Amino acid sequence: MTPDAHLLNQALEDQTDTVSLVLTLFNRGGLLSETDKVQSREFAQGKRREIHDKIPYNEYRERIKHFFHEWISGKKSISVIGLYYPVNSEMNPLSLIDYLDTQGQITCLPIVIDKNSPLIFKAWAPGKDIVAGRYGIPVPDNDKIVTPDLVICPLLAYDAKGMRLGYGGGFYDRTIRHLRRNKQTRYMGLAFSEQKSYHDLPWEDHDVPLDAILTELGISNF
Repeated sequence: MTPDAHLLNQALEDQTDTVSLVLTLFNRGGLLSETDKVQSREFAQGKRREIHDKIPYNEYRERIKHFFHEWISGKKSISVIGLYYPVNSEMNPLSLIDYLDTQGQITCLPIVIDKNSPLIFKAWAPGKDIVAGRYGIPVPDNDKIVTPDLVICPLLAYDAKGMRLGYGGGFYDRTIRHLRRNKQTRYMGLAFSEQKSYHDLPWEDHDVPLDAILTELGISNF
């Protein structure tokens, strides 16, 4: 048995040490890709919570805005941008929404219709009304449905190939496939740089890879 396999087995047997041991594996790319998606999500969620607690919003808000400004400048085909309202330990995209609003771009937030349908997007800007939607996630309180040219999504982890570990509902994968029937919608993840897995993440045929990832250290294209 490899040392990493031994650590994983120990973590699974001793729940009091699961988070610390698996985060060690995640950081160094030990055995994460050999676990199934359920275990991977549990481990990655613990790691993201830890990162979120040590990196406050004020430390990265201007950096992600700067990198995003450099990336989007000159991309005239992108005028409607889908983002998300942050919950739990997700990286906060509100500085991007503020920036895009000042540039006259249309920003929108996703809405869950049902568990098997693509997301729809409604226009939203800072200061506009918002209400609790499904799962308690804030959504725009209006009927202005729009179609994004770029979708920026949260995630639990990502790898060097652009594969994204989400929450398991498949909403973003379904949505990107649906949007791309009519146009080449771009797909970007927003995450802390330490959410990167140095092992390939587990994936299935229906998973859609990201086009790029935006972190507090910059933007990487895949």
